[in-house]
Amino acid sequence: MLDTLRQGANSWLAKLLMGLLVVSFMVWGVRYNQDGGGTNTLLQVAGQNITSDTYRNLFNQELAQLEQETGRRIDPAIAHQRGLDERIISGLLVDGHARTLNLGLSDDALLNLVQSDKTFQGPDGKFNPAAFRFALQNRQMSESSYFSTVKRDNIRDQLVGSLTVGAPAPMALVEAVNQFQGEQRSIDYVSVPASKAPAPAKPDEAKLKAYFEAHQDEYRAPESRALGVFMASPDDIKGTIAVSDDDAKGIYQANKSQYEKLERRHVQLMSFQDKAAADKAFAALKTGKDFMAVAKDMGLADKDVDRGLIAKKDLIDSVVAEAAFKLETDKVSNPIDGALATAIVRVTEIQTGSMTSFEEVKVKIKDARARELALKQLIDFRAKIEDDRAGGKQLKELPAKYPFKYTDLPLASAAGEGTDGKPLSTALSNLPALLKAGFAGDVGVETDPVDLGKDGWAWVEVKEVKPTRVKDFAEVRADVEKAALEADTAAALSKFTGELAGRANKGEDLAKLAKELGLEVKTAKDLTRTAKNADLPSAAIQLSFAQAKGAVASTPAADGTSRVVFRLTGVTPAKPLEAEKAKAASKALAQQLAGATEAQYITGLQSSLGFTRNEALFRQMVGNAASDGGSDQ
Repeated sequence: MLDTLRQGANSWLAKLLMGLLVVSFMVWGVRYNQDGGGTNTLLQVAGQNITSDTYRNLFNQELAQLEQETGRRIDPAIAHQRGLDERIISGLLVDGHARTLNLGLSDDALLNLVQSDKTFQGPDGKFNPAAFRFALQNRQMSESSYFSTVKRDNIRDQLVGSLTVGAPAPMALVEAVNQFQGEQRSIDYVSVPASKAPAPAKPDEAKLKAYFEAHQDEYRAPESRALGVFMASPDDIKGTIAVSDDDAKGIYQANKSQYEKLERRHVQLMSFQDKAAADKAFAALKTGKDFMAVAKDMGLADKDVDRGLIAKKDLIDSVVAEAAFKLETDKVSNPIDGALATAIVRVTEIQTGSMTSFEEVKVKIKDARARELALKQLIDFRAKIEDDRAGGKQLKELPAKYPFKYTDLPLASAAGEGTDGKPLSTALSNLPALLKAGFAGDVGVETDPVDLGKDGWAWVEVKEVKPTRVKDFAEVRADVEKAALEADTAAALSKFTGELAGRANKGEDLAKLAKELGLEVKTAKDLTRTAKNADLPSAAIQLSFAQAKGAVASTPAADGTSRVVFRLTGVTPAKPLEAEKAKAASKALAQQLAGATEAQYITGLQSSLGFTRNEALFRQMVGNAASDGGSDQ
């Protein structure tokens, strides 16, 4: 539903129209709150409360659909980063609008939609129930959930399509865009380093102090705090807990699959919905023709045939899996009447499995079990420690009573940097969580213990607060002198190149001016607004499109330290588009306009139907996805 929105988002036209959305947000607003209507309510969309569990199910469904579309696994954290949440919220808003309009889809229409899907049709072009069941099993969906999804998506497409489907963009707009994007300019330019400009005088003390006064915020030390941390870690007490060999063996037996390296095979698999096609492919294979070549002749894509190195459990059809894992290397199976389809299999590589013995992992199992039991014991310790704190005990006094450590953390910023600007050196784990707790409290104020999950609990006290301050001039004098001199050098160069540009604009030859400085004139031809050049930053190229032919200007160079003096020598209008290209451009512009229209529609629904999000709960959920996930495969 949102493909046009995503396709149009990167165009210059969409960016221009999206500026209207900024105004929309200012007028309508997107309401976020910290409650979300309840402690477990993540979203309120179009009058509906969406709990975190409900949203997680929606997210998983959309993620599964996206993986089906792309043909690869997508890590949930990556999906969050790439906008899947916006896709879900947009869909929920459109669903809400559909409800207000009382839109629906009859059962007959829904059935026709499914039966006309080419995915589920056999060789005769008719609906094939076996193909339908096979597809649902691959997608891990029930019939009812699939029909519900098709009905929902069809209503969404009808509603959004009524807004975004329209005539191609007018040719006047197409030509204007073509001229904007296709116009070319050529320039002669000279790169002038700072060494060619008169060197500025070394700033005296008065000038340095004046510079310091004008840039004080650049020399501000952040707030820092000295903390005391009492850490109750399972590692401190796990050594007191004995785990017997019998208990360890029980754990080993219960989790035996964790210690088993499964046999893996490189499997190539052709799957057919009818036996005749399988027999035809098998006959071709018997002539000695290559397996993958036969698959291609049968209309099967390489990615669907070559399954790579997989374990037996990775094959959905248990009958086919059983046969595949009995084959010898480079042998081809007879047609296999599987539970889902008829298949022909070839195995090109076998990696044998193995089993790690109990003796090899006994120590590791005992240590993990002792730590697990220690973590449970910490619950009782926590209650006792809280009682002691309520009775007036100071954190520093607790190590005398409990087998845990108290650590003093010196003054440090919330980012974990000491007063010397270097990262704080400490053996404590979970430093960010400890600092966060420390910067949320104050001196003399008791705070709740910090739950560190598998690392136990921590109590943090604020011992000293050093407010943010502007550093003394003496502390930063060397930095100030360097910055002031760089600023003066840049100003001197800017003035010098400005004078060169002025002389050139009065008729002096740019090549002659360059020769006086021992520099050479370079030429950049056929620059477009989006061109790249090693010497010229984008701002310089854009400036060339604002100059009249023959004019000379000066801009910073791409290296950030030198400057460029350039003369505009040529202006070449874009060539008119050929009829077919103009037609395609008109269609593309129409899609971009449709994407911008859809974005405005969604923004309007947020205001008219209502949308709020529990930001704290959402951040927690996204953070959990990031910590639990892996990389995008």
